[in-house]
Amino acid sequence: MTQTLDMPLLGITDTFPDTLYLLSHPASGKYGCYCHEGVHGLACFSTEAGAFRFAEFIDLSGMATLEVSFDRAREIAKERPLPVVSLILLDKLEEPVIHYVR
Repeated sequence: MTQTLDMPLLGITDTFPDTLYLLSHPASGKYGCYCHEGVHGLACFSTEAGAFRFAEFIDLSGMATLEVSFDRAREIAKERPLPVVSLILLDKLEEPVIHYVR
């Protein structure tokens, strides 16, 4: 007998917005990243204000927000060197939503 779980994967019902905001450092080509429980990912936000708030935690002057599509954010995350393996929506810092890209 097969048993079906109501929600087999944590966060499977969570969706990412079509437009995201990233933090980039144009002079170096670096992006704002975050690590949650050992999972490293490109930090993204559904609002520009959220990205600005997160920038306060980054010790690198000259950070700028970048508005991109979800697909472009995935591409940028894939281009990051390891250990970055995901895109992390940080609208709720205590409850990040993780989308694996590799």
